[in-house]
Amino acid sequence: MRTPLTLWHNAVFYTLDPVQPRVQALVSADEKILFAGSFEEARKVAGPWAQSVNLKGKAVVPGFNDNHLHLVFFGDHSLVPDLSGLNENQIVDTLVAFYSKLPSSHPVVGYAWDYTHCPHPRKELLDEAFGDRLVFLPQFGGHAVWVSSRVLRELGVTKFTAPPQGQILRDDEGEPTGILQEFHPNPVQDRYFHEIFFNPRMREARVRRSLDALRRLGITSVQDNTWYYPELFTLAKLRRRKELTARVSAWSFGRLPKTIPWMALGSYDKRWLRRGPWKYFLDGTFTTRTAWMEEAYPGTPHNYGLSFDKSWLKEVLTNLAKRRVQGAFHSIGDRSTRTFLDVWEDVLQAYPEAVHLRMRLEHVQALRREDLPRLKALGVCVAAQPPAMVNPDKDASIVGAARVPTLYPHRSLLEAGVPLSFGSDIPGESFCDPLLGIHLVCNRSGPESLTPEQALACYTQGSAYVEFQESQKGSLEAGKLADFAVLSADLLTLPVDEIRNIQVVRTVVGGRTVWEKV
Repeated sequence: MRTPLTLWHNAVFYTLDPVQPRVQALVSADEKILFAGSFEEARKVAGPWAQSVNLKGKAVVPGFNDNHLHLVFFGDHSLVPDLSGLNENQIVDTLVAFYSKLPSSHPVVGYAWDYTHCPHPRKELLDEAFGDRLVFLPQFGGHAVWVSSRVLRELGVTKFTAPPQGQILRDDEGEPTGILQEFHPNPVQDRYFHEIFFNPRMREARVRRSLDALRRLGITSVQDNTWYYPELFTLAKLRRRKELTARVSAWSFGRLPKTIPWMALGSYDKRWLRRGPWKYFLDGTFTTRTAWMEEAYPGTPHNYGLSFDKSWLKEVLTNLAKRRVQGAFHSIGDRSTRTFLDVWEDVLQAYPEAVHLRMRLEHVQALRREDLPRLKALGVCVAAQPPAMVNPDKDASIVGAARVPTLYPHRSLLEAGVPLSFGSDIPGESFCDPLLGIHLVCNRSGPESLTPEQALACYTQGSAYVEFQESQKGSLEAGKLADFAVLSADLLTLPVDEIRNIQVVRTVVGGRTVWEKV
């Protein structure tokens, strides 16, 4: 049987192929691009029986590849109250209105409150509204949680508790306020997460909601903090039904090593569902003032953030080098990244071939300039998330105004030859729209802004490289996957201050339209 061909034409196709950066048409078949070039040549290749799709003069770019997100958690955020931008009283009112309809046995969960609008979160506010009910409210970014007294009791947290990991915030009398930062293990919260991952109905509902949001944004591939193997069953089910609308790299969770062998249960293939790196956390975040910094946080002269044990990291990196497995390491602060590079350099002395593993540092929001050439020399990739830079005033209030222009050092990384990719960390950040991310990095003030071409490459080619898929995706070339986004305006010729107004009007994955704006 003849393989069905599709001729895509009447558009400006930005291929990111240096040999022919712009073409007039594509021909796709069997999920791949068969031809990219002139319209006349494409018609000859396609033949008279091909399906013809007129893209009505739009601009086309390779499909966006989000380098770091959380599919199940993203879906869960859309199903419970969003607390962003609310003060303490508004948060309580929102939660009461939502959870008064549910049984008292149901935990009270809401996401994304932050100190910018909620400066005085305390357990007493939750206790007064919900009595002895379980209440846990992850802060924006997910690295701290505001909990009720019931949760503290179940965790065994008292005035005298010293946590094995993380911090318990306390009042002047030493009593826990109800804020736990980087606190692990947290079995109360873990029970809830276990339910949304292991309950098939709940898990599938969340994955579907996430995929629906992503396809509307031209995102055709995602690199997912999967962590728990049941999600793999849902992804495989959607793939069998041809309902999977993004290709997935599924990550294991290094913090829970017992979960890693179970990830082998996935029904992996070369195109739609692949095994990704092992994920580890090195430090915290700016928001919680737990990112490990070279300089103390202003106003708290003894707080440099949360550190980590170098011997632990050496053991982790040595294990990865021996197994030839890529690692993805959450590292936001400059001292965290510097320390990682020190340890990785040491490990490479014993395992020099491991330089080809493309070890990943996730986020890298602050960086010493002297570490730029070290990143390149040690084969480290930086997976950054433009949505993190949406609020420079907040960053200034946390790390100091003088540091803001040099945070998120995207241009410096590219100029140093460090492989740089872009994504969102949704729901750890507030949005995942790649076009809005490109708008931010192109319109920021200071020396680190990028051109639209550079930003687009980071969201496509850069993200493909960091997942070892540069031969399959990231550009529109014959032999690569037919994944692309059709835009309402030309990203590369529009004034940069108007990029935020561009919309995705069609998303194509494997030559199949998975979303089209009506």
